[in-house]
Amino acid sequence: MWVWLAISFSALLHITAAYHGPKWQFYLFKPFTMVLLLMLAWQSGLEGFYHQVIFIGLILSVVGDILLMLPKDRFVPGLVSFLLAHIAYSLAFWSQLDDNMVWWLPALLFAGGIIVFLLFLPSLGALMLPVAMYIAVIVQMTWAAGEFWLTVGSMTSLLAFVGALVFMLSDTVLALDRFRGPLPSATAVVMSSYYLAQSLFVASLLV
Repeated sequence: MWVWLAISFSALLHITAAYHGPKWQFYLFKPFTMVLLLMLAWQSGLEGFYHQVIFIGLILSVVGDILLMLPKDRFVPGLVSFLLAHIAYSLAFWSQLDDNMVWWLPALLFAGGIIVFLLFLPSLGALMLPVAMYIAVIVQMTWAAGEFWLTVGSMTSLLAFVGALVFMLSDTVLALDRFRGPLPSATAVVMSSYYLAQSLFVASLLV
């Protein structure tokens, strides 16, 4: 309980600093919140492929966080870091499946991904290909988590699927803010949903 309160408080300190400062608080608590989640994941034990690959995804997310918050734009390297994190999470979720697949889920998710991509397309320019790849990867990650839940039905799979859906929300709002014009509440929505998604992935290691 106390560690979750510490993670929530750290996330809140980062989000409030994004609007009101000071800058040191903004820069410190963004990665520090993820480091707390990493420590919690480590304490859960890293035995088994699922735990290990989720842990790798968390490390890659910390790298992406640092790249995206640097004063000089590191959007593409940050995008690559999160792309690799989503691939790691995907491997974790796919590793839990058996041969049964639910095929309506990818059709629904990829249709939504295509709509989102077309919405952003006029503003992407040279980023068209990286953003298309990123959308494809996060959609298939959510598909993997959804298949995990639909075919296994455990609490671990439910936490993973909800986390993946929340991650999609976070990234969609981030893209809206970057490519369709600034949104006043974007940082609060993006970061709160981002930390919630990562927390749900870590929670899936603990049940």
